[in-house]
Amino acid sequence: MTMICKYYTIELEFLNRAVLPKWKGNIIRGALGNALKKISCLTGRNNCHACNLYINCAYGYLYRAKTKGLVLSKIKHFTKPYVIKPPLEGKEFFEKGDTIKFSIVLFGDAIRFENDLLRALNAMCSNGLGMKNNRAKLRIKRIFVENPFRNERAIIYENQELYESKLCIYEKDLKVKVPELFEIKFLTPFRLLKQNSLIAEPSFGDLFKFMLRKYSSIFYQYLHKLPNIDLDKLLKKAEKIETFSVNLKKFQFVYKNETEIFLSGEMKFLGKLNVDAKEVLSFCQLSHVGKRASYGHGWYTIK
Repeated sequence: MTMICKYYTIELEFLNRAVLPKWKGNIIRGALGNALKKISCLTGRNNCHACNLYINCAYGYLYRAKTKGLVLSKIKHFTKPYVIKPPLEGKEFFEKGDTIKFSIVLFGDAIRFENDLLRALNAMCSNGLGMKNNRAKLRIKRIFVENPFRNERAIIYENQELYESKLCIYEKDLKVKVPELFEIKFLTPFRLLKQNSLIAEPSFGDLFKFMLRKYSSIFYQYLHKLPNIDLDKLLKKAEKIETFSVNLKKFQFVYKNETEIFLSGEMKFLGKLNVDAKEVLSFCQLSHVGKRASYGHGWYTIK
């Protein structure tokens, strides 16, 4: 029985007034990363790839993961062993006592850094969260782990008390039912590139290619096993799935002073998926798909 990941949901309470951007994936990732680096790094190096300790460093392993190769491609690619599932609300102004909730998923062998993650969350709360001159300290109300496929959850932190839970998500949990007419609804904007150009209206074949890449790379890099599926056969079958309807909108995000276009909305597809394809589709609800997935982009649900 293969353990896939551990899914943490964090509820924080603001101790003072704060202002956050509508899209909160970047600011949470940055604040958590800074806290994680301070509590994890033993050398003070800026280049984690040149550090021999990175394999046992929470910050180095999670945020600066070295590639172990891809099953689907010979191109070097850094697939992170975690994703942030940001708050979906666009609320910007938070008063004292207001709460904010988001989730973090750790895949495979990255779960060994659970205690480091909890310490970093505590440090992030002490450092404060918010935009410049409008940040505030927070306190952790509660943290729980969950398995959304089985609708199970367990508290691991509440009222300054820490509890133990072995609740994880296993490969068997990915065996879900998907009808012949199904909808993929993106909860956060996604971005797929082909030859450095945005795929403005992806087919199911386009989407599934990126899903397979994410699925196979995480299995190989962090679960230390080759996916027991026929990749070429699945890709060929995915090309036969028809697009039933598309309702996508464009969003602009600025990264490092460059504007990037992302898409969000719903897409309906018609066609029969086999068991392996359904597993890949289920898995990527956890891992997200497309560019900047670790920031929270590319999070979807299947309807």
